[in-house]
Amino acid sequence: MEKNIKGLAAVLAALLVLTAGCTSDKSDAKDISSEKSLTKPVNIIVIVDTSDRISKMRNPRQIEKDIKIIESVVNIFEEKFVRVNLYIGSKDRLALAIPEQPNVPPIQQQTLENLKIWPTPKQRAGGAPEFKKMKTKLLGAIDKLYQSVGKQIEFTGSDIWRWFRDSAGVYLKSDTRNYIICLSDGYLDFNNDIQNGRSKVGNKTSYIPYSQIKKFRDMPNWKQKFHTEGHGLLEIKQDFSDYNVKFLMVEITHRHMLDLEIVKEYWRTWLKSMGIVDSQFLPTQDDPQIVIERIKEFISTE
Repeated sequence: MEKNIKGLAAVLAALLVLTAGCTSDKSDAKDISSEKSLTKPVNIIVIVDTSDRISKMRNPRQIEKDIKIIESVVNIFEEKFVRVNLYIGSKDRLALAIPEQPNVPPIQQQTLENLKIWPTPKQRAGGAPEFKKMKTKLLGAIDKLYQSVGKQIEFTGSDIWRWFRDSAGVYLKSDTRNYIICLSDGYLDFNNDIQNGRSKVGNKTSYIPYSQIKKFRDMPNWKQKFHTEGHGLLEIKQDFSDYNVKFLMVEITHRHMLDLEIVKEYWRTWLKSMGIVDSQFLPTQDDPQIVIERIKEFISTE
């Protein structure tokens, strides 16, 4: 009798261990599944400043650098996100945004449409072959874009301020991780006749006045003056705080050694007013690979 009781106890103990193990395995599997479901798709937006920063006379290599950087972003997007989700399961998006230049003919609408990889459910169901079609269209549209703007004689200034006001809400997407990569020299200025007619309230302007940047250079306490006197870009009454937006501006030039920090303060303060608190800035680099590595690092963060 005593032996039977001991045997029964041993069996019960073994069953308890097995049950605990199964429960643990199910719990671990549930955690992994839950973790995967919590990973949001990415929505990458590349803003391209087509002002005189790409003028062949001023910057002979800039178009070549831009194209290399953008093509690398497209490849990173595919390898790091779309392919990982086996193409068919990817809800990730990528688009190039081209802010208009005042008084300059706009880019053809078909080219702008081809600068997006915003797959429909039907296109996602097409898997890798359908994605490759969209990617090929986008790369072809990039070439057309730069062929077009490279022929421009007049550059009036890229209106990134207006793009945020009028178009950002179309490109940003809720329930995704939104990354904005902006290729720009950072100055946001225009021809004098255009600049004189733009919106201004006190020391807040819809452009970055170069004359004010030059004044700040001579002020040791320029940052304090910037805020106490209310300088900056004019707020656009948009709130993107719920969109989880991260912003990176690359290829920033500086006409004077003190300009970089001043220009960054204009952008950083304005972006914060829209609820974009994670803003990063990288000066122009001779080697575009440095920019590409920084972008990889940027879109690796959640």
